[in-house]
Amino acid sequence: MEELNRQEDDTIMNDNDIEDVGDTDDEVYGLPSVLDKKTFQKLKRNDPTITNLCITFDIRNYDECFFNSIDWKVDGNCLLANNTQLKKLSFNNATPYSIDDNNRRDYILGEQRDNLPTRQQLQDFFSCICRNQSINGLSISSIRIVDTFGRGLIKGLQGHPSIKRLDIMNAKIGDSFVGLLGDDILNHPKSKLKDLRLSNCHLDDRRLDILCRTLLGNGTLKKLCLTGHDSTTSVGWQALSTLLQSPHCKLIELELGNTGINDEEVDILGTALTSSSVNALDLSCNDSISSEGWSTLLNQLSHTSMEKLILSDNEIDDTDLVALANMCGNMKILDLCGNKSITPTGWRSFFDTLRRREVQLKELYISSNNISNECAAALGNLIRSMGAALKELCMHFMDSYGDEILTSQGWVSLFTTLQGSNLDLTLVDFSFGNIDDEGMQLLVPLVSRMSSLKELRLNDNHSVTPSGWRRLSELLQSPNSTLRQLDLDNNAVNDDVIVAFSSDLVHNKTLNRLSLDECTDDNDNDLITDRGWDAISTLVCNKTSIMDTYFSNHTFQSVCFDRYYEPNLPFGLKSYLDLNGNTDKSEVARQKILQTHFSNEGDTSKILELLNMELEMMPTVIEWIGRPAASWSDANVSGLSAMFNLMRRVPDIFDSNAKRKATSAKRKRCE
Repeated sequence: MEELNRQEDDTIMNDNDIEDVGDTDDEVYGLPSVLDKKTFQKLKRNDPTITNLCITFDIRNYDECFFNSIDWKVDGNCLLANNTQLKKLSFNNATPYSIDDNNRRDYILGEQRDNLPTRQQLQDFFSCICRNQSINGLSISSIRIVDTFGRGLIKGLQGHPSIKRLDIMNAKIGDSFVGLLGDDILNHPKSKLKDLRLSNCHLDDRRLDILCRTLLGNGTLKKLCLTGHDSTTSVGWQALSTLLQSPHCKLIELELGNTGINDEEVDILGTALTSSSVNALDLSCNDSISSEGWSTLLNQLSHTSMEKLILSDNEIDDTDLVALANMCGNMKILDLCGNKSITPTGWRSFFDTLRRREVQLKELYISSNNISNECAAALGNLIRSMGAALKELCMHFMDSYGDEILTSQGWVSLFTTLQGSNLDLTLVDFSFGNIDDEGMQLLVPLVSRMSSLKELRLNDNHSVTPSGWRRLSELLQSPNSTLRQLDLDNNAVNDDVIVAFSSDLVHNKTLNRLSLDECTDDNDNDLITDRGWDAISTLVCNKTSIMDTYFSNHTFQSVCFDRYYEPNLPFGLKSYLDLNGNTDKSEVARQKILQTHFSNEGDTSKILELLNMELEMMPTVIEWIGRPAASWSDANVSGLSAMFNLMRRVPDIFDSNAKRKATSAKRKRCE
């Protein structure tokens, strides 16, 4: 116990300096919390764990909407208006997945009906949003924002002191709302909005023109997303082009995925981009652009300082790759996933050209392509030449295109080429590949040397045996490992692998997610049984002794991303995993010790062990046991009952002669 007290500060709390990477919602805002009774209580306490709140309006009348039970005029201040921890707020319409998109029924903001909030509730809710000063991201999904009631929402966002990102998805918005959005939010003198995302919002030429004209007066917006607006014609594209060429336009990132843009319209766009400030462009899923259209656009972009280009799922071919290679000098992020018209010969030539031009990419995404064995060495040489500059490499679904695939021999060739390189990636995705045990033997030492690796995805590599997966122990045991997430879904991961991993992770302070979905044999039997889950239970809470519990893993939080396996988890494991989510690792260790060793009032064996302690240590131990529980989860245990049991059942330790009695007892044991 003395050792536990001495090492509390310098052993348990060593993982507070992890930096966020990427820009996904989970990484920036934390995992979303659904508004329910439990979250309601946490919000009232201004709980720091609630940073991303999701509110659902259910038009199906399946469940009572918890939102309706809240009096936002009375409780709004403590829940939302004065909350200082909340960073993202989302509200959406719950629609069954089985409903076809063409027949889906969207909630109309302000609609009067049973199970839906009243207009007064919404107005009070919007007022709370207006007064909050911590939210920087607001998301609205699958809700019709009608002009007659949209003003209430707009009023709550005028000159908001902290909102920098507004995301409206799958929502029908009218002309008046677009005008209000521009005049009252985008052009408000106190606006801090930098990121506006209008995805699948039915923007036609007229509404796009209104939006573009209002943006001419905005000086803060840096990113504009118009994904999914396939009803835009050349008239709308000309309005956008006029905006881009304006000296007042401050946009640097433009997302135009799945817009139905054609060759003529992309030419209009490309001309405008040559005189704009945009250096990041997303044109994914625009298969209406022909190969000739891509060549024209890429030649136009060669006159820009483009640094980020997302061209996934298009009809780009070998010829277009030549034009792309000629404009990649300043490129940092390149996404060419799903361009199935490019042949292995085209890829090999492209990789060789980029290497000769000494292109230094930061992120490279080339998944779902015809990159075969003949490209492996060229790709390896390109990646090797980038060295530590490259941070993310995604090559999943490389086994899906008949004969033009990367086989196990191709992976071995790639990994062999990379041996001895100075790669230091943060994200590696080799899911749905043909990696085998030989490939794993080369891959593991490669990734183990990466001091910045945060996420490793190896799902659906069926040729790797349990013996091959156990080689990952080298990575998990590495004292320099920074790995947070390891994805091994749908693989031959069995109990032996999990037992080995659990042993490796005892002293690991970074890994918090291990995804193990669908790890089954050919007969669909689970490869991970009670023996494997028990090993994970022991990993996060070793109950053998107080010190074993103290030195358990307090970082690991999740064994899979969905909830499929949760009913099969051993008793208590889920609560321990949730408890590990607390950033105060000292409190995590204390809670586990209290719950495991001092929660049974009829068992005094652990309390009796305290008699062997030096009397001078007892005040510190008693304080540690009786410390108030931090407000983290419902499973928290107060140490007051344990301290009371200590006083009631072992009163000798509070006796002035306790030291003499303890010394006498030790002598008797020695005799």
